[in-house]
Amino acid sequence: MTGAFLTVTTCCGHKYSFAFAKQARGGSKLMIYVVIAILVLTYLLLIFRKIRGKEIPIWVSMAVGAGLMIATLSISPFDAFVSISFPVIGFLFGMLVLTAGFEKSGLIEYIALQILRRARKTDQLLLGIILGSGFLSALFVNDTIALLWTPIVISIASKIGLKQNRALLLPLAYAITIGSAMTPIGNPQNLLVALNSGLRTPFSDFLSHLFLPTMVSLFALFYLCKSRLCLGRFYEGIKLNDGQSGTPVQNPRNAIYDIGLAKLSAALMIGLLASFGIVEAFPYLQTLGLSLSNLAFAFGVILLVLTPKREYLLVSLSWGVLIFFAGMFVVMGAVWNSGIGKILLDAFPAPILGNGVQSTGAIMSVSIILSQILSNVPFVQLYSYHMLNLGFEGMAVPWLALAAGATLAGNLTILGAVSNVIIMHAAESRGHQSFGFVEFFKFGALITAVSAGIFYVFLAFF
Repeated sequence: MTGAFLTVTTCCGHKYSFAFAKQARGGSKLMIYVVIAILVLTYLLLIFRKIRGKEIPIWVSMAVGAGLMIATLSISPFDAFVSISFPVIGFLFGMLVLTAGFEKSGLIEYIALQILRRARKTDQLLLGIILGSGFLSALFVNDTIALLWTPIVISIASKIGLKQNRALLLPLAYAITIGSAMTPIGNPQNLLVALNSGLRTPFSDFLSHLFLPTMVSLFALFYLCKSRLCLGRFYEGIKLNDGQSGTPVQNPRNAIYDIGLAKLSAALMIGLLASFGIVEAFPYLQTLGLSLSNLAFAFGVILLVLTPKREYLLVSLSWGVLIFFAGMFVVMGAVWNSGIGKILLDAFPAPILGNGVQSTGAIMSVSIILSQILSNVPFVQLYSYHMLNLGFEGMAVPWLALAAGATLAGNLTILGAVSNVIIMHAAESRGHQSFGFVEFFKFGALITAVSAGIFYVFLAFF
């Protein structure tokens, strides 16, 4: 395959070279079919995830796809290595370490219970779940909040006599997805946008453009969920406890079982967020290597150095997330270099430089649709190549439209976001009923349409 190369320098000073196919030589059609077959196999494993009754972790599915791409020479070992974005891997490692500190000390559960225990009415409980999980998912990887909040929400549902767990699990899933849209650390696809886009102040750009539409969308979700048009009928006749506690939720203090680790993790997380703000306020610091990825990696290492529980944190770390991303970079690199990615994306209207209304609509639409096919994280990596090729490097609104569209796609179908699958699995593994594909889509289509409309208006006209 012959081609041209585009070299991009991001806000963090990292350079990436992307290969773009120009024309095929003999035998390239066969190679395209091989790449397509491997891609289909990879996503079949991701979607069905079971062989002979045994569940396949999502990182194994992506690792198999990457291995097959290299074994069939769909991508060379060198190109496979180059395609891996190590700044993304470093960022994720640091955030996963800090998140593990919050989780293993009981601090995340403490925060969740503090938010929920103040509820006196069903509406307050529902709003607490939506706003609480939404805000937390903006500060931590949304998959972590999905994993930790599911048992809490199930416990609340049983204590208030709610017969249908999905009446709280569905709002939880929708809120986690919407809330994670407003920061570059809320979900993996936002991180890819922050690092691939060339934005010099990604944290500020995300918050300045996406905070308001996120908040409006969370409140819109609340009113939709409590209406009879959506889930409102499930809450009728439900009353919360009227005892001295005023809440069915356990005492938050009982959630923390390692106060030392909790204090250290909280201090370092506050320091990390403050450092993000300082670096963006003084861009000169970025030339010294103080980027989002380097700072997150450094603060994660600091936690490992300072805590005596470092082995415990490393053992409990979600290593599968890092393997998934490394494999995803290899698979998407092979797909793009083969020319398949460009052919697929060319089937949709391309965003037009200088036309904010059209480009925002085109990017959000294709993001929502193709994220159902490719899943949002691999799609964003693939579409990033496309946007860089079209000349959108460093333009905030188009890239934020990509982040918003790919994120909100998670509320259209269960397969649109990994966090949905995590909530389902966490509920069913505890012997509770969750929600089905059709039911999720029935309510999710309305919620996605409303929230996508809100984000579009804010991005295209403000």
